Amino acid sequence: MQTAPISERAARLRADALVWDGCISWISMEMTGASRAFKVAALPRYVAAGCNVVSLTVSGDFGVDPVRNTVHWLASERRFLKETHPDLCLLVDTAEDIIRAKREGKLAVTFHFQGCMPFYGSRKEDPIDTNLVQLYYDLGVRQALLAHNLRNMVADGCKERGDGGLSEFGIRLVQEMNRVGMVVDCTHTGYCSTMEAMELTTKPAVFSHSNCRAIFDHPRNIRDDQIAACARTGGVACVTGWGPIVNPENVSSVDAVMRHIDHMVNLVGAAHVGIGLDFVYDGSHTTERVKAQPHVYAPGRTSRELNYDVALMDFMQPEALPLLTDAMLERGYAEGDVRGILGESLYRVMRANWAA
Repeated sequence: MQTAPISERAARLRADALVWDGCISWISMEMTGASRAFKVAALPRYVAAGCNVVSLTVSGDFGVDPVRNTVHWLASERRFLKETHPDLCLLVDTAEDIIRAKREGKLAVTFHFQGCMPFYGSRKEDPIDTNLVQLYYDLGVRQALLAHNLRNMVADGCKERGDGGLSEFGIRLVQEMNRVGMVVDCTHTGYCSTMEAMELTTKPAVFSHSNCRAIFDHPRNIRDDQIAACARTGGVACVTGWGPIVNPENVSSVDAVMRHIDHMVNLVGAAHVGIGLDFVYDGSHTTERVKAQPHVYAPGRTSRELNYDVALMDFMQPEALPLLTDAMLERGYAEGDVRGILGESLYRVMRANWAA
């Protein structure tokens, strides 16, 4: 796909700014049979759109034997990037690698988990052992969602019937993530669990791909006080382009996504707002997968009630990132604020978390 034309001012700003997408769904796609050809083409599209940093899902709250599978998926994805895109991608070890990648015209790549099951080793002598945090960090995992829709051993998901807070293991896990430098990510997680986690963390937290419940009342979206709590940690809430939670029409247009950005900026300021498109490279596959698993994506509800029963879920494409830049400038956003939303605020948060 070609990137749509934008104003000269937006093009100049985008070329100089740091552009960061906080979430691309990745291994959770290919492991279920999505198109590998689309996967190979995805990251070059980001580079063509002027993006400098992406975070890829490599594991989460799915599958059996999560620790074993996660190690295999990490190994597979690291090899994929090095063999398929050796001159395009740079696997990130330190914050300085982000700046190096931009300087060299490469795409900096980090990994994340959508849920904390990969941390749960179930060792009989210490069932709440947290040593895996350091191991995964050393392998490139820089942030982790506490839960993905449903309850796990750490927290309730945002679609559980109940709304409990963090478990004892969850408390220890947040503390260990702070110590190691892994970012606490509250997306997909239940309200009480997110509020407790953001009270507990000593470092900035994120919502890597969440929209505003005040704009569209959907259980996957977050309330104003969650956004404010994230800002109080020094963190960033990233607006997402997944159509079913953008609006009831399942339309992830620039104007529709900008409604969520505008609301967050008015609420907590541009310094605490970012972008996490939750882009998937095979939209038809994901649409069918979500509809086929109502127990995960719509527990206690129907797919239609949650806006998932559609012919094709709309996903904002990476080519829209320049258009968001233009839209913010047209709305009168200061250039410094646009830079922050595009990626500089996420860079600040990651530097505050990551080990030196």
